[in-house]
Amino acid sequence: MSDRLTGRTALVTGSGNGIGRDLALRLASEGANVVVNDLGTSVLGEGASSEAADRTVAEIREAGGTAVASYDSIAEPAGCVNAVQTAVDAFGACDIVVANAGAVVQGALAGIQADDAAWNKMLNLYLGQKFWLARAAVPLMVERGWGRMLFATSEIARGTQASAVAAAVMNGSIGISHDLANQYRGSGLTFNSYAPSAGTRTFDLYKVEMDEALRAQGVAEDDFGSFYLPPANLIAPMLTWLCTDAAKDVTGEVFAVGGSNVTRWTHVVDGPSILKNGDPHALWTLEELDAAVPAELLV
Repeated sequence: MSDRLTGRTALVTGSGNGIGRDLALRLASEGANVVVNDLGTSVLGEGASSEAADRTVAEIREAGGTAVASYDSIAEPAGCVNAVQTAVDAFGACDIVVANAGAVVQGALAGIQADDAAWNKMLNLYLGQKFWLARAAVPLMVERGWGRMLFATSEIARGTQASAVAAAVMNGSIGISHDLANQYRGSGLTFNSYAPSAGTRTFDLYKVEMDEALRAQGVAEDDFGSFYLPPANLIAPMLTWLCTDAAKDVTGEVFAVGGSNVTRWTHVVDGPSILKNGDPHALWTLEELDAAVPAELLV
């Protein structure tokens, strides 16, 4: 489409399918060399295969782009190091990292009753991935004075989906990106997060149940599509833009992206405060707080 990313090398995890695949294709179309990382698991994180990554690589090459495959698991430190090293070995750099890979961890759906195995799997896959990739890639970006990192997060981070485990790790992803953005502001590196809403393989898991619910509500089958999530390929333009020089001053942000709708989540900032008698060393009594908190902090 253009040459905005010519000379850059991008690593996109989970790019054998869905959002990652479409992003890899779009980055390549803008001139980037792409490392297509995908372990090749099922949507439930089971098994392994080279097929998914190889398929995306073939699509990029058929379109005239440049890509190589990585089959490393990014849910472990060594896999993240290997994926970054694949970019360096193949193209001499790792300028862009999109930590996109994920899978459904069924045990995590038990909410506060999730077991330790689900907790550890979620922690490694969704939070460890970002930390290990950053640890491997950021020093290389600093050397070149240019870099982009994008971390996938979710609406779950806002505590709306009754999944304490997922809320914790998705908030952690945002926390890492905020910390790195503050550390490297003005260095040529940017760190942002994105919360996608798209019809991926995960959505397909629940599509039959959704159709049954719509049918029970009397919705005509011809109208089912209007209730579905938008296509995954519509996520790619915004994520690609964040990787370009046009977004050089955009860092530490979180963008929700669904179809053509892009929303910036606002930062957590200080709200109202109370100070007893103008003295930070004064000791509040509970009775004073009975009056002051509702009247001054919760307004």
